[in-house]
Order: sequence, then C-alpha cells, then structure tokens
Amino acid sequence: MIERRRALAGAAALLSVAPRVAMAQAYPSRPMRLIVPFAPGGSTDIIGRFLAREAGQLLGQPIVVENRPGAGAMIGLNELVQARPDGYTIGMTNSGMVFQPLYGHARFNYATELQAIAQVGEIPFVFAVKADAPWRTLTELVEWSRARPGQLMYGITGYGNTSHIGPEKLRLAANLQIEAVNFPGGGPLIASLLGGHIHAISNNPVDLRDQIRNGNVRVLCAFAENRLEDPSLRDIPTAREFGYDIVVTLWQGVGAPRGMPEQIIQRLDTAFGELLNTPAAQAAVREYGLQPRYLNAAAFQRKWVEDQQRQLQTITETGIIEVVRRQTR
Repeated sequence: MIERRRALAGAAALLSVAPRVAMAQAYPSRPMRLIVPFAPGGSTDIIGRFLAREAGQLLGQPIVVENRPGAGAMIGLNELVQARPDGYTIGMTNSGMVFQPLYGHARFNYATELQAIAQVGEIPFVFAVKADAPWRTLTELVEWSRARPGQLMYGITGYGNTSHIGPEKLRLAANLQIEAVNFPGGGPLIASLLGGHIHAISNNPVDLRDQIRNGNVRVLCAFAENRLEDPSLRDIPTAREFGYDIVVTLWQGVGAPRGMPEQIIQRLDTAFGELLNTPAAQAAVREYGLQPRYLNAAAFQRKWVEDQQRQLQTITETGIIEVVRRQTR
C-alpha cells in the first residue's frame, strides 16, 4: 500500500511538472510585452523599443512596449513584479531600482523580487560646471570649497538617487561643506547651471553632450573606473585621477517576474546575449547614450544584490538616507 501511494504521488508530481515543461519548450508561442517604467521619449523608452524590435525577431514573436511611468519607476516595476512568471511579460530595469527599497519607498525589494535577464549598458555620472567658472580642475573646485565652507551649491535630479551619490562621496572624501539643490529633471538642472544659479551639477553625460560640444559646460571629472569611451568625452579625467575613489554608474537592462521556468530564463538569456553581442546592437546602445556592457542573467542578478549592498553602505556613511527621510516626512 505504501509503495502504491509513493508511486501515485510521484506520478502526480510528474503530471504537475509536465505542463510547465511543455510550455517552456513551446515558448514563446504568442506576443510578449515589455514594460517601460518611464514615459515615452526618454532614453529608457528608446532603448526599450530597440530591444523589443530586435529581440522579438530573434524570439519569433512581437514584443509590445507598454509605458507605465510614475512614482520614480515604481508603478511599472510593481506591475512587473506581480506579472505572471510565464515569460510573456518582461521589463526595463535600471540602477535606480536598488535605491527605493533602501529608503522604505517601495512595496517590493526589486533587487531580490525580480528575475534578471540581461544588462544592456551603463554610463558613469559626471561632475560639471559652467564653462566660464573659475575652476578648471576638480582640485581647484575642492580648494575653493574648502576656503568657503557651505557656499558651493550643486544640482541633482533627486535626493538619494544616482545623481546625489557622487558629490556626497566627494564631500565626505575631501571633507567639504557643500549643499545639494534638487531639480525635477535634467532640463531645469542644466538651465540653472547655465543661468549661474548653482555652481556645479552631477548628471548623465549624455544630457550634457551638446552643451560640452558647444563650449557651454566644462566637465571636471567622471565618477568612473576608466575614462569615457565617447570620442567627444575621452578627455574628461576620472575622480580617481584626482585621488578620489568614486565610481557612480547608471546601468540599464531587462528583468522579469520571479518564478519563471528555468528553460524560459535560458531562452531569454540566450536571445538577449545573441542580440547584445552584435556590433550593430552595440553601436545602437552607444547612439542611445550608454556604453555597451552586456551581462547575462546570472551576472546581472548578482550585480543587483551587490549594488544594493554597496549603496546601502554609501547612503548610510554620507548621511543621504537621513536627508531622504527628512524630505519625505
């Protein structure tokens, strides 16, 4: 009797697995959707549409882009977390998603409750001033700030986000007293710098490229491990060259709901790896403002968790976590 029960239990287990195996083997058999947690027209949306078009051709099914902006990307990310883990809903992710859970803003810890698929690329943030500012190097700005505690004001695009990290690490490392000024986006941020209302800004270099080429902005350093690859930005020194070990990177990639069958994860992993390692895709990623840096699903998943642990230490040491909490009380 016991043996018969074991046999029946084993058969039932096999039957429960069989539909999942069959589904994975047939995947994808219908159109997919890609959630973009930002409004149409931005860099994440543009890159997402490129990936949807090209990956859809490799997978043999169309991928439809659905924009879900709002709440600092959390509306779209929440929808992605709660989607069925059947491989038919994927979404764009970026480095900002590791921060919201640390501040208690998010319903989910996206770094652990989403499934990584592939990193597309990354770009370090830069620290820039108006072209006619009196500082030609980061060292000169640091010395000026030390002599005038509390006078230097720098602009960011959100308390506690990626733009806030670099200057605050510099403040701590160089023992400065400088003040962050928050702006609702890159446009107002750059306009305020050019208008002389703030002294410096921390921003994505892509947003500054035209201003740099036109001679309106001088970039003092990149918060990067190595110099930027863009020919128009290669002359920018890194913060490390001035003695400050500060690396702050914006990355973008693709994620999915947790719990997908392993065969589906592998199918997506293979398709995006094949796409993102082509010269054409890498050229497109550069055109959209990122440096191509492909990571497969396993490596990208590790990066999410390690990045979140590192950022928790940073926002604690710099006091950013307390600044954000004061702003949201």
